[in-house]
Amino acid sequence: MKKVAAAIAMLLFALCLGACAPLPEADYTDIALNSYEVEITDREDGRLFSPKAENVTWGFIFYLGTAMSTDNYDNIMTEIASAGIAVFVNSNPFPDVLYNEEDGAYAALGMQNYFIGGHSQGGGTAVRRACENPTSTRGVALYSPLISNDCTLSDKDMPTIYFEAENDKVLSSSMQSAAKNRMNKDCEFVTLRGAGHMCYGASSLLDGGGTTRDKAEIQAEVIQKTLSFMQSVINKTAAPQ
Repeated sequence: MKKVAAAIAMLLFALCLGACAPLPEADYTDIALNSYEVEITDREDGRLFSPKAENVTWGFIFYLGTAMSTDNYDNIMTEIASAGIAVFVNSNPFPDVLYNEEDGAYAALGMQNYFIGGHSQGGGTAVRRACENPTSTRGVALYSPLISNDCTLSDKDMPTIYFEAENDKVLSSSMQSAAKNRMNKDCEFVTLRGAGHMCYGASSLLDGGGTTRDKAEIQAEVIQKTLSFMQSVINKTAAPQ
């Protein structure tokens, strides 16, 4: 009995040490090397991905593609949060059509440095949000965007990465051209080979067979290039002016 009691006491002590251990400090030297635990919290207005680290100073506000659910993008968003970027996925299923000028993501994340991003219709929302918040928006990440509003980044010094799917069965060539024309001259364009419009999430709704390459492989490429883009923006922001 004494041995059992001692074993239980040791186990409880170990659990207490784990629970009481301080969180690591967020390190933005090379975010691709980070691997923080991520806590996912569902709110009425969105899905929050919180890196378990101290002094997280960068956030990513993301807008859904039309009628998508917030968990559709869990793979990409969890990896971005694991790198030390707090992520908030807005739950509005029609983010540009039902645009809300007040976004709770800013209060939820509580930071000064934001990346703004979105997929499809959500990409158009991201452009609009970035244009309305130029001071806090450090960079824009667009995933096969559909831009139907009047906002543009073409006249703004805003770091931007633009992903397009090689086999997009949803956006016409004219839609894609119209979106590209809203970008500034320094925008980084990335063409995802063997990818369809829905390659960024779990859902294949409306993909139309466009995604012919392994989706996990495509998303790994998206994550790598997104984090590389974010790192370049972080470095630029931290550099003396």
